[in-house]
Amino acid sequence: MKSSTKWLASLIALLLLGVAQAKDYPVPDKSTLQLGLPASWKDEVREGERGFPPTIVFTPRQGAPFQVLVTPISRPRPDVPVPTGEQIRDSVQRVGDQMKTQTVEKELPVIELKGAGGPGYYFSATDKAPAPGEFKYLTQGMLLVGELAVTFSILTNDGQEKVRDDALAMLKNAAQKRP
Repeated sequence: MKSSTKWLASLIALLLLGVAQAKDYPVPDKSTLQLGLPASWKDEVREGERGFPPTIVFTPRQGAPFQVLVTPISRPRPDVPVPTGEQIRDSVQRVGDQMKTQTVEKELPVIELKGAGGPGYYFSATDKAPAPGEFKYLTQGMLLVGELAVTFSILTNDGQEKVRDDALAMLKNAAQKRP
């Protein structure tokens, strides 16, 4: 009986390794953003344009398209304060308010995202008239991970609620690692 329990525990551990793999992404301040991405996702780091930081883009290895865009923003100088939870919430609210004219929803409530590395907020919206090849649903927000302000956009279509849930779980468990 003990050997079957050991075998089952080994199988479960092996399966869990396939669920999410931790990966470190370099940030301009010499730290890294660690994310546990699902095994069914692939990633690409796209350099930012005109002084903007790089964005990590997650897409499916196969199947229906989606995109999860994650941009870690470090403080430009040590004397610049780390954003507060209230500042993050206000920023997300402003973006949501600007998007209301393009969404099915009349109101876009801001939802708290309690991350391991700090506070965060997001909203979800449905595009009124997505063009062919565009995504119907958007979940967008910002999360404090250590001293990084991490912005994110989750772009999906019908039947992809798990992608959104997996992306939010990945962000909740994000960590900043310093050299």
